[in-house]
Amino acid sequence: MNRLRYILLVCCSAAALFCAAACRSAVPSVPAEIATQVPTLTPVPVTPSPVPPSPEPTASPTPEPTAVPLSYYAPTTRMSFEELVGDNGNYDLPLGYPSPDTYRVVVDLCHQVVMVYGKDGSGNYTVPVRYMLCSSGLKGSTPCGTFHLLRYRVRFGFFQKDRTYGQYWTLIKGRIYFHSLLYSERNADTYIESTYDALGTPDSHGCIRLTVPDARFIFYNLGYGTEVEIREGDPDDSETAAIREALVLSERPEERVSLVSGEIPSTDNWRIEDVPLEIPYEEGSQKHQK
Repeated sequence: MNRLRYILLVCCSAAALFCAAACRSAVPSVPAEIATQVPTLTPVPVTPSPVPPSPEPTASPTPEPTAVPLSYYAPTTRMSFEELVGDNGNYDLPLGYPSPDTYRVVVDLCHQVVMVYGKDGSGNYTVPVRYMLCSSGLKGSTPCGTFHLLRYRVRFGFFQKDRTYGQYWTLIKGRIYFHSLLYSERNADTYIESTYDALGTPDSHGCIRLTVPDARFIFYNLGYGTEVEIREGDPDDSETAAIREALVLSERPEERVSLVSGEIPSTDNWRIEDVPLEIPYEEGSQKHQK
């Protein structure tokens, strides 16, 4: 019995050894020369990408000042014929005037223009305010020199010498006025065509004729005492020549137009109620004629 147990133990041991040997032979071995060629992996440090610096802010270019068109200073160049000669029946006299040093006026006889200037920051009269086409006197009848506007003004007056009428008289000296073109009656519907056509050339007895809107501007905006220089002018004065060239008015219609008071367009760039009243109106300094 012991012998049989011994034989079984030997057989089991042999079987165990055989299975172990079989398992080892199932795993392939790596040749030594290949094993030595497998590289060792070394971790590579990750360097963060540099963040580009923010660009320096660039200053926005300063816009160039927009040139003011000449038509701003010469609003009559944009007006219709009806507005240039008409009358809306406004016979109100000024309640007062700006200070006499607010503006300075230059009348250039060579170029037949009237130029109104305001003060700059240094107190010099270099700021354009209004440019106007005019008709001065024939044969040197408009005096040259420096004058100061007088108090006397007439809204719609009568010229006894030639039996005509004019609007918005403002006295310069003696019997020399700024005023509108002429009419055969005290009614704008009776405008005298030749006096409109003559604007830009000498044609008067000495006064400075203007369109109605320009004469109206002077009547309300230039206080008495305002300095007025009337000069001969120079044909080579390119600056004044350029102003004169730009002062082109509406053509007169071939057939007369009917001008009805209250129906005349109004496109000027100022209003009576906005005029600063620094000098009060004085009774007797003006005439209210209808």
